[in-house]
Amino acid sequence: MTVAAVIAASGTAVMLAGPAVAAPGCGVTYTVGSQWQGGFTATVTVTNVGDPISSWTLTWSYDAGQRVTQAWNSTVSQSGSQVTARNASYNGSIATGASTSFGFNGSWTGSNPAPSSFAVNGTTCTGQPGPNPTTGPTTGPTTQPTSPPTPPPTSAPPGNPTWGTAPPPASAVRSRAYELIATANEKGYLPRSGECSVEIHSRYWTYGPDGKVYPTWHPNRDPSGCNFGHEHGDDPRPSDLYATAGWPAFGYTSEVMMSNMPEHSHRHEDHVGHKVLTVNNVNVIQGDNGTSFFPPQGTTIATCDVLLKFHQGTHSPDAFTNNIHELLLNQRCAASNGGQVSEARFSALIPLGRAGGFSPSECPGFGGAFINVGPAVPADSPSETRSLGRLITEPGCVQAIREGRTHYDPLYPNPVPFTVSDMDDFWFSDFQITGSGLNVRVAPLFYVVNPSRYYDPAKPNNLGRIVELCYTNLAGGDYCNQARQAGQNLAWDDPRSPFKGTLREFRPGTFSVQNSGSTTVYTDVYGRNASSTPFTGSIRQYFSGNQSSTMYVRGATRDYAANGVHAPN
Repeated sequence: MTVAAVIAASGTAVMLAGPAVAAPGCGVTYTVGSQWQGGFTATVTVTNVGDPISSWTLTWSYDAGQRVTQAWNSTVSQSGSQVTARNASYNGSIATGASTSFGFNGSWTGSNPAPSSFAVNGTTCTGQPGPNPTTGPTTGPTTQPTSPPTPPPTSAPPGNPTWGTAPPPASAVRSRAYELIATANEKGYLPRSGECSVEIHSRYWTYGPDGKVYPTWHPNRDPSGCNFGHEHGDDPRPSDLYATAGWPAFGYTSEVMMSNMPEHSHRHEDHVGHKVLTVNNVNVIQGDNGTSFFPPQGTTIATCDVLLKFHQGTHSPDAFTNNIHELLLNQRCAASNGGQVSEARFSALIPLGRAGGFSPSECPGFGGAFINVGPAVPADSPSETRSLGRLITEPGCVQAIREGRTHYDPLYPNPVPFTVSDMDDFWFSDFQITGSGLNVRVAPLFYVVNPSRYYDPAKPNNLGRIVELCYTNLAGGDYCNQARQAGQNLAWDDPRSPFKGTLREFRPGTFSVQNSGSTTVYTDVYGRNASSTPFTGSIRQYFSGNQSSTMYVRGATRDYAANGVHAPN
């Protein structure tokens, strides 16, 4: 829905006008793309109809008490009702006749009317040129931006204009991932009593690169008031990369695999395991190699924007054997000296260690002997042996807790005993994409502090439930204390259980791009066989830049727990 005041289904944006006072002339389009109780997302497009400008400051006033809470493609500040938006480093130049856009999330109470007037660099915008512009129309900015290498588009990113409000058209081709959520399905969406219906959940979709319909990010709570019971991490819209990347298409890589590879090579991941991370302007520190828990002190050599989607389920036995998981990575890093910009936008099923098994987690010790569990899915999954792979807790941890063994925790000065609350997951990978003048390396870490399951070969499907250990004589720790206070013998999927996979650390990790060829590259679903031309079963990827050295990118640690969220998640 597009609105310029609180008007349902108006379908158009509004060009706001006021009395002209001086050149440059400007016009502003203010569009509310989505709105829910107490919140909204807006896009603002500034059009220059006067002299070219090299930087801009846009000001407006909210008359109903709205507040800007988070912005992208601009720096926004607010004092009382007065709002000021300043250009980013890469969109300050606007030629005569050209436009630029930025977006933001906001809050409101009572009503959400559109602002009545805007001004650029102190000049009220009328949509008409001021007196005597000194240059005629041009086709682009007067200087080329240094970041990003391709400026964000001024139009809305591809995806779904009815996101969250309506199901896809009946004529749209649906992916397998979307079919899993279109009917009640435990691998897709299986609502409990009181949770949002399947029909409401299926409104959150997007078009993928192949034109098919895919599930995508949604809030844990629908505007109607119901909960979904699971969460997908960060809202991608505040990302500085969203204008380019759009909504992540959950399961796109698996769809390519299903369409072009034999059945024994298929991989379909459950819906709730898709997790999104958004970070803007994260600092890269010189000499950081990721080995320390805390980032080192030192010189900032680059800043990076990251918008990624990774599949990491920590409630099922899937990861005991299956080492291939989908990563949709959008990452742009700009050197601090104003020089090299490196960017990657790719989709792949990345290997995390060896297929068919895993190694023990930090309890009882990082990277112990490999535990071979059984055949992987797909049957021909490639292994990766440069990293530690998937580290998951198993009976050795239970024994270590029982024996009172200790470990070093960076939050404490002295070694501390292991507890049930230390039964966490560390997933490492280290993979490269090479060929056609390209050499890309990505080595991420995905860490989950509170998974709901651990490996126990004495139980059906090898599936142990961590919360059950809280009611034994083992040392429980903080999470077990929370579970015991909530009630005795909580079920593993009780919303009151703290073991629900919501506390996660994302580290994009080691990152380097060296590309002497085309920025458009085609690979298979595993990121292999890079080619400058498409081939059957290939995925179109984007890589730009030639870094002089490898950098280590730290992401964020966040707890996505919210009312109603429970395992499976």
